Amino acid sequence: MKRILVTSSSSFPDEEEQKYKIDYIPFITIDTYPNQQIIPQIPEDVHAFIVTSKNSAKAIKDIKLDGQFFVVGKSTAKELHGQDREISFISNYTEDLLERMLETDIKKYVFFRGNLSLTILPDALKKNGVEVIGIESYKTILIPKKIDKHYDGIVFMSPSAVRSFTSMNKIPEETIIFTSGKTTAEVVRRLGDYKVYYPEETTKESLIALINETIDA
Repeated sequence: MKRILVTSSSSFPDEEEQKYKIDYIPFITIDTYPNQQIIPQIPEDVHAFIVTSKNSAKAIKDIKLDGQFFVVGKSTAKELHGQDREISFISNYTEDLLERMLETDIKKYVFFRGNLSLTILPDALKKNGVEVIGIESYKTILIPKKIDKHYDGIVFMSPSAVRSFTSMNKIPEETIIFTSGKTTAEVVRRLGDYKVYYPEETTKESLIALINETIDA
């Protein structure tokens, strides 16, 4: 039976447990900030919000926000839909979201982010004359650990998980790497000539389907 390491606590369906030996070992943990820390930072005159992770979406779930949301990832959008947010655009990847945002007349956004969130999107918007107010809404804490087992595949759900894992481990060249999306895949590829796969849609279901197709091929 093939062995897979998932570097998060995100569990797979029971039928996957029957196909593979799966170890769930989190390499990061998330500390969400209290509302009273986030709310005072939100300007009253801004009614457009950027949310690029499910962690950010969860951090603002009890905060009243009137305006439209620009979102990366279907799982992020699902969390926001559950909060009855008005979502103007959903993209699987930052590049597509940027293109859509630049087509609007909006010149000021609030970007709910983590302490280790990439700044690619806000930096690109600022270069195009759009003001972005970054509000840190959660903290990603790295929890690296040494892994001695051999795995046929390793799953990374974020660039932070890659950073945490590789701080104490070297990824074997023969190991197949799966990531939740393109950005995380690019981080892995910068580390070496690895076989890296990611789904077109940033959902757990798409990721699982990709693992099944690739491992069984």
